[in-house]
Parts: sequence; structure tokens; C-alpha cells
Amino acid sequence: MSVLQYSSAKHGPVTLITIGGSLDAETSPKFHAKIKGEIEKGAKRIVCNLERLDYIASAGLGVLISANDELSRQGGEIRLSAMNEKIIKIFKLLGFINLFKIFENDQKAIDSF
Repeated sequence: MSVLQYSSAKHGPVTLITIGGSLDAETSPKFHAKIKGEIEKGAKRIVCNLERLDYIASAGLGVLISANDELSRQGGEIRLSAMNEKIIKIFKLLGFINLFKIFENDQKAIDSF
């Protein structure tokens, strides 16, 4: 059974979402509902901290991409922060490394908006 940890906090106009565990076919629907809820509450600038993410499958990447597309239509964007080496390798392997703006820590990502 896959486990996904999720928390969110506001930093001024930016919503910081911290994701941990596994973002796969089993946990992606839950994550999709959470991030969609943030967008529906008015979040337009989202930083996703992936430091504690152990694994991301194509389903999880799909959620990030569709949420980013939705935000783009509203003038917003998702930025990623604190990606560990394992997750960076997956992004590179699947060719998704250039789809997002990626920062080494939350503060740099927040300040980039």
C-alpha cells in the first residue's frame, strides 16, 4: 500500500505544498483532489516541495502537469523545490525536467514569483 504525506501552508500570495512518500497510480487521485482544492480556494502561485518524496510515477507527474496547465489558464504556475536526487533522476529520465521551474529550496522558489 502506497503512502502519501501532504501538507500546505500560505506564504503571502504563495501556497507551499509539501509532498512526501509515494506519488503513484494509487495515491495520485488523492493528491489531485488536494491540489485541485487549493486551486479552487484561489491559489495561483504554488510551490511543491518534493524533498521527502520517495517515488513519483507517470500518474503523479500527470497530476502536476494538469494542475500546472490549469493554473496557466488562470495566470498562475507551479514551481518545484528541494527535489532529491532520486526524483530529479526520474524527471530527467522521463523528459519532464524542463516542464517546471525547479529551485533548490522553498524560499528561492517563493521569491521567484
